[in-house]
Amino acid sequence: MQKWEEANRSFRRLLDEFPTSEFHPEALVGLATSLLKTGQWDAAVPLLRQANAEATSPQLKLGILRRLEETYLMKPDYPQAIDAALDARAFVSPEEARAIEDRVRVLLYSKVGEADLRRVAERFPQAFPGDLAMLRLLELYAAAGEDHKVTQTGREFFKRFPKHEQSSAVTGFLMAQRKKLKANELLLGALLPLSGPLSPYGNQVLNGIKFALEQSSEFAPHPTIGLVTKDSESDQKQLVMELDDLLEDYRPVAVIGPLLTRSLKIIAPAADSRNIVFFTPTATYLEVQRLGRFLFSAAVNHRELVRNVAEQAIVTLGWKRLCILAPLDSYGSEMGQVFTDEIRRLGAELIATDTYDAKDTDFGAAIKRIKAADLKKYGKLEPILKKGKPVKDYIPGFDAIFIPGDVDKVALLAGQLHFYGMPVPILGTNALDSPELIRIAGRAAEGALFADSFFMDSQNPVMRNFADRYRARFHEAPTAFAAQAYEATQLILDAILKGATTGKTIRESLGRLKNAPGLAGPLSMNPGGYLERRYILIQVKGGRLMVMPDAR
Repeated sequence: MQKWEEANRSFRRLLDEFPTSEFHPEALVGLATSLLKTGQWDAAVPLLRQANAEATSPQLKLGILRRLEETYLMKPDYPQAIDAALDARAFVSPEEARAIEDRVRVLLYSKVGEADLRRVAERFPQAFPGDLAMLRLLELYAAAGEDHKVTQTGREFFKRFPKHEQSSAVTGFLMAQRKKLKANELLLGALLPLSGPLSPYGNQVLNGIKFALEQSSEFAPHPTIGLVTKDSESDQKQLVMELDDLLEDYRPVAVIGPLLTRSLKIIAPAADSRNIVFFTPTATYLEVQRLGRFLFSAAVNHRELVRNVAEQAIVTLGWKRLCILAPLDSYGSEMGQVFTDEIRRLGAELIATDTYDAKDTDFGAAIKRIKAADLKKYGKLEPILKKGKPVKDYIPGFDAIFIPGDVDKVALLAGQLHFYGMPVPILGTNALDSPELIRIAGRAAEGALFADSFFMDSQNPVMRNFADRYRARFHEAPTAFAAQAYEATQLILDAILKGATTGKTIRESLGRLKNAPGLAGPLSMNPGGYLERRYILIQVKGGRLMVMPDAR
């Protein structure tokens, strides 16, 4: 009679009053069916799964699995629909099982996107339809020009299905990819972690490289340049293997990467012996050419960044009394020393220095020590009435505190500084350039000051144009890593445009770089192979990140 609400009540009553009935699975199916008819898919699915677990009749199980398949297709959740369809094969004839597999094939090729294809491939790593999902992924990646994904997926396919009947097709994809790349007049390499824990950063850098190549082809004629992308997977063995393949088989004129300083040390001998420029967008090792003559870096120079922050705080904002609270590690020690040197150079006064362990979440002891040191100099305890009782209120005698830590720790520290009566602005590094600062610290973040190589909301027209076009291209906001990779790639492309077509001539061109256009301002290469740049000063004002005027 299609009275679904009444059916709901009847089935629920049946389930409540007869929980041990032999018809319990049928009642679950009935309730799920009435829920489906009223559009309550999420409520119906668990009931169908429970019914499938309880059912003993093959015919009932088959009906449940078909209903599950239909439900997942409506949601749509294609991997779950495929699971249900394939589970049903156990209850049908061989001919019907082949029909189910044909239905899965059509679904994979007509409706399933990249993310779901990956789920299917992982769900069936060495069986149908995992093989079909990987073949479909290869087609999609080849069509989109995602060469590193073609290589990665092809290798994984051979590992999982070494004797597959479609092995020749996979070999064809890999050979076509190499042939297409080698058809270019010049090749640029990218050696990045595109899988594993560092993959988010590797993919940000890859997007910056791609964007630079696409823009360059729009605005200036130059030799055709192909991009050979290799996945280092954050693993030393994988890095060495991919490096050898990149340099032996493709012979690029320059390579963007790697991301990490430890990786730079591995690739430096190969860069020098083969005269190939490696331009890291992120490894913060200063004087990179001490490792190798063909190494360059577009990464943030944390020492210069801290100097910018100190100058803005002391010279422009007039904060003359300062404290330091640094993490107890090599980075915290180095940044604390750089800030101390700047305080002395600019004629300000260091009131107190302390440290905290990176594992700490309670910073009370360090804050109390800073408070005690301040009270010996400029801090005051003023009597006030609190809830009708006289107490002494602490008035900090210093203007700001430098905390060169990760954003989550600094945000926690900001709240605890306020709790202990120290509502002073925080000075930090580019690690604070994150929405997490304001989200975690709230009002305690007000006045915080830091610097970065890139700021997406800058009104600088060059940076604004880059951010808008990047977002339109990749459907996500650009990061500093993407921007630094973009600049590094642009500098190499500019060298090629000016006639540098070998590793040696590109190295010479980069070494002479002076006041080249960058996103935030002029870029120059220092003698150590490090890119000198202007840093954007950013402060939290009114609960928002705002660009500050440069102190210089």
